Amino acid sequence: MAVAIALIFSLPAYAAQSDKERIAELEKKLERSLAVIDKLSQRVDQLEAQKTIAAKVSEGDAESRAKMNESVKLATETSQQQVARIDQLERNLVQVSELSAKKRELGLPLHGFADVGYVHTSKVIDGRKSGFALGNLDLYLTPEFGDRIKSLFELTFEFNEKGESVATDLERLQIGYTFSDALTLWAGRVHTPYGYWNTAFHHGAQLQPSILRPKMVAFEDQGGILPAHSVGLMASGATKVQGGRLEYDFAVANGSRIVGEAGDQVIDYNAGKDDNSNKGLAANVRYRFSGSLDGLTVGMHALTQQVNQEGTANKTELNMLGGFLVFDTDDWEIISEYYKFRNKDLSGNTGTHNSWAGFLHAGYRFNDLIQPYARLEKASLDQSDNYFAALRSGRSYNRQILGLRYNLSPISALKFELGQTNEKQVNGSEFKYNETRLQFSVRF
Repeated sequence: MAVAIALIFSLPAYAAQSDKERIAELEKKLERSLAVIDKLSQRVDQLEAQKTIAAKVSEGDAESRAKMNESVKLATETSQQQVARIDQLERNLVQVSELSAKKRELGLPLHGFADVGYVHTSKVIDGRKSGFALGNLDLYLTPEFGDRIKSLFELTFEFNEKGESVATDLERLQIGYTFSDALTLWAGRVHTPYGYWNTAFHHGAQLQPSILRPKMVAFEDQGGILPAHSVGLMASGATKVQGGRLEYDFAVANGSRIVGEAGDQVIDYNAGKDDNSNKGLAANVRYRFSGSLDGLTVGMHALTQQVNQEGTANKTELNMLGGFLVFDTDDWEIISEYYKFRNKDLSGNTGTHNSWAGFLHAGYRFNDLIQPYARLEKASLDQSDNYFAALRSGRSYNRQILGLRYNLSPISALKFELGQTNEKQVNGSEFKYNETRLQFSVRF
């Protein structure tokens, strides 16, 4: 899946780069052909001179004259073929150049994702139970600013969890400069580099193997317990090592804050400056195996930042350390992530609080057409920790999901999902509910 995702977001840039490479290659071929023509012309001149001399020395030697004539004829034909080849190459070069110019005149390609669905729940959640639902309209652009300058702009239109009014969210706005394969420096709003799910599966529903994201890595406005986005700087790169490839992402960004009314508070990533000037740090280091273990990736991730709760004196030093394992082949897709929290209370005397969360997702592809999958999720979150106590989804829970994905085409998918969730409430009671979901998603 990681490979598919990379291909999708690099298609526009790749198409433009392909034109440049084809033009450069055609120009090289022209230079080589012209050099050959020059040598052949010199050879023809030499043979013509030898023919004249031979005719004077031995006008009666018919056999020698025949051989000489054949050599001259062959050289002349070869020269004519090279000239024809140059003419064709020149025409190809002009056509490719005109096509590239025409594409620029047509403007910047626009790509995106969209999804619709149906949800049935066994209990009322946020005042709503069952019915049809509009998903996201996710648009993205990848403008070109040069060979080394990259960019990605992603704009999403979506309804909130309560189905209220369309919200517009600039999910990603990142501009980067590539120094080498080992280093690309990004600036702007990026996906916070932790785990695999948050960095591989973005806002396009068609890309994601399931309908729901794991609850612990849900987006901020959908009740996630970690900042899925960050505004700042991120360095990314990769290098080949013995038996595989070492990759990394390091980010320094505005720390998050907790906003909203009591009982409905969520994480805000501080898009416009930082509320406490305490910058957050995040790191994701992974190793992709090759050879007989091709498809296996193991990694570690870490996150630390100071998070203030708006309207209160609560301050928490959020510290997360964990790891993940991914096995993605033509047949299997297995994703496992673990998060260990050791949060420190900076505003009171409650000390340090330990919590953890993790999930295991497994799916099997049949001819890249049908993919049944299952997922187990569990979170044990300390409610004496101000950070988790403030968040509306900061409660311990466990969830089981069974699903089936059917690829109607390479760019569309139909998914069916059954889920059961058991959440602990503030008063210690349990809230258990079942969900049935159906989703039709496309990309364009």
